[in-house]
Amino acid sequence: MNNGPLLFLGLFAAMVFSWLGFVMGPQLQIGNLPQTNTVVVGDAISQAYPVALSGNAHQGEEVYRANGCAACHTQMVRAGDSSPLAGPDISHGWGARRSVAEDYLFDQPVLLGSQRIGPDLANYGRRSSIDAILRRLYDPRSLVPGSIMPSYRFFFKTRKIEGAPSPDALVLSGKDAPAPGYEVVPGPRARSLAAYLLSLHQDGYLYEAPPPALPPPPKTNAPPAMAVKK
Repeated sequence: MNNGPLLFLGLFAAMVFSWLGFVMGPQLQIGNLPQTNTVVVGDAISQAYPVALSGNAHQGEEVYRANGCAACHTQMVRAGDSSPLAGPDISHGWGARRSVAEDYLFDQPVLLGSQRIGPDLANYGRRSSIDAILRRLYDPRSLVPGSIMPSYRFFFKTRKIEGAPSPDALVLSGKDAPAPGYEVVPGPRARSLAAYLLSLHQDGYLYEAPPPALPPPPKTNAPPAMAVKK
């Protein structure tokens, strides 16, 4: 008896069900997620979330990918500390809430990363500044002694000061200070990467990631108030 057609049908069915489960299912669940227009961030109400990257930040995303930053940094705030499988991401100050699928609506590709050799960057734009980012890119160990992050000095240019110093020049001291009459200014890749890192924020509360519940009021042992007779 020739079992070839039956074997072929079995293999074909396995491939179809695998495709439905691993491709079609997720696409139906999260493939058509829209922006949320009622996100509260700070004092702002009813703003759209998320928003697409600006041109400079989008170029910085390409710099981030090209230099392998995702090999050492994640972009995903894990669930709260109450979960036995989650780390203390929120208590570390890395985010106000856990990450959900909607946070990555405009990311192509999603740069989740796989290792946390460095801190998580999902909400980095809310806890850093452009000056700190540029200093860290130029010399990570000047801000974090013992850091194993590589230096990206090739993103910067040392040039002779002509006239007034550039307002974008790094304020450096010690061994990092340039020679007298020279200054260190960020190049296009450093500016773009800084713009991308500043654009990273996941602090708007969503339906899938609501704000933490308020603790219940403390219980008191005081006796109930006596009714006053008229």
